[in-house]
Amino acid sequence: MSEQPVTTSKRLVHNTVFNVAALVSNAVIGFFMIRFLLGQFGEVRYGIWMLIGGSILRYAPLLSLGLNSSVNRYIPVYLAKGDADGIQRVINTSLLVFTILGIVLAIASLVIYRNVDSWFVIEPELVKTAGTLVLIVGFCLAFSMPLQPATAVLSGLQRYDLINLVVLITLFLRTLLVVLLLLRGHGLLTAGTVLGLSEIVVRVAHCVFVLRLLPGASLSLAKIDLRLLREMLPYGINTFLYAAGAVIIQNASILIIGIFIGAAEISQFAAAAAAVLLLSMLLMAFTAAIKPAVSDLDARDDEMRVKEIALLTQKYCLLLIIPSVVFMVLMGREFLWVWVGDRFEDPSVIDEMAAILAILAVGHCMRLAQQSNFLVLVGRGQHRIFGILTALMALLCVSASVVSVKVLNWGLIGIAWSNLLPQLLISGVILPIYFNWKMHISALETVRNVWWPAILGSLPVVAMIGVWRYLAPPDSWPQIAGVVIAAMALTLISGWFLSLKEVERKRFTRIALRR
Repeated sequence: MSEQPVTTSKRLVHNTVFNVAALVSNAVIGFFMIRFLLGQFGEVRYGIWMLIGGSILRYAPLLSLGLNSSVNRYIPVYLAKGDADGIQRVINTSLLVFTILGIVLAIASLVIYRNVDSWFVIEPELVKTAGTLVLIVGFCLAFSMPLQPATAVLSGLQRYDLINLVVLITLFLRTLLVVLLLLRGHGLLTAGTVLGLSEIVVRVAHCVFVLRLLPGASLSLAKIDLRLLREMLPYGINTFLYAAGAVIIQNASILIIGIFIGAAEISQFAAAAAAVLLLSMLLMAFTAAIKPAVSDLDARDDEMRVKEIALLTQKYCLLLIIPSVVFMVLMGREFLWVWVGDRFEDPSVIDEMAAILAILAVGHCMRLAQQSNFLVLVGRGQHRIFGILTALMALLCVSASVVSVKVLNWGLIGIAWSNLLPQLLISGVILPIYFNWKMHISALETVRNVWWPAILGSLPVVAMIGVWRYLAPPDSWPQIAGVVIAAMALTLISGWFLSLKEVERKRFTRIALRR
């Protein structure tokens, strides 16, 4: 068995840096690829790409029913106990389940292929292409499904450096290959093939690293533990409810538009929501290392450090969220015009897209403010109600979106408002109260240690963005970049002096200077 990882401030920062590097690179590349793909495919074909390729890629992991999360928790718990046999049982049990799920995904891909023309509003000449794209992406992900536990094991070992080095290398090579192939005249099916094969490459590489770190790990039917599976499933399903809710809130709008409106409108909505997705991925990267660290500390009964992590990470998240949502609300139109204004046949859609972006930014940022809180509860195995409430929020968003489109005919704006209101109620009010109750944190502690310093550190940035928007609205890439860079720099400076306590500044300084 490998050396047992111990949670330290250095390890948390180290893992967070690698998570941020990988997910931010993925988000930024994906963000700028939207403009490129819109130019190569056109509005309709890009809408099909988002409807088919994007949906399968985002929804397929939900088939795991949260078992990735269970593996991610049980590995550090067994490591803390020095239980090598327990690690073997986790690996082999999860491998069996994910193999079955891979078969289910392959069958589901065949079902969608047979019904793609009747389930979605797709131009007749593109139905065959859309169906073939379903098979390519779906079968590649089905093949990679049995390899998924390797990634969860690496995260349980707190080796996010290895996870993300593989992801980064594959991401850059995949992007380069897609760009070159599309410029040479290839289309949707080629892009789907590259995307699907890259997922297999990532999982195989992660398996290799697991075998190096756990040389005693082996495949054995005797190590399949159905009793352990019965323990892992309830934990995983609670995580699944939260993950499914988050994915549905982010992506169900694309499916609803594809079913009731059309592919061109998918392109408009997806482009408007891209900045919110970018922020979401950044927050996920920033907070990903919290869960295994909390699981490790919880196994050692270190409640004080768990509470400290909960308060600090929420404060740091708000320092990122508040300036971001202000930028999207105040400068959303200018940003969208510079970014994709020339990619749409009707430039007037930019005004509607800016309104969609502003509405989505407020709603999703309320949800993202609870991301670190959820991961703390997951690490402690106390996230059941959190998952149920998030799934309920997703159900409300979807139901309201369907009503707004089919009954009220409010179109894309109606879908945006349908996403906002449930998130304001549940993420803005109910979930914070529930988290504080579970963690025995008073409202006064939250205000004093989280909200007040976060707002204080964000005020200079918010003021700068507002003044800049009023005096000199940006109308070019250099000017947009100037606003973003200035906001990032000012956030770091004001956050350092106005939000961080002296002990936090000393801690970060020691970590930065330590080799």
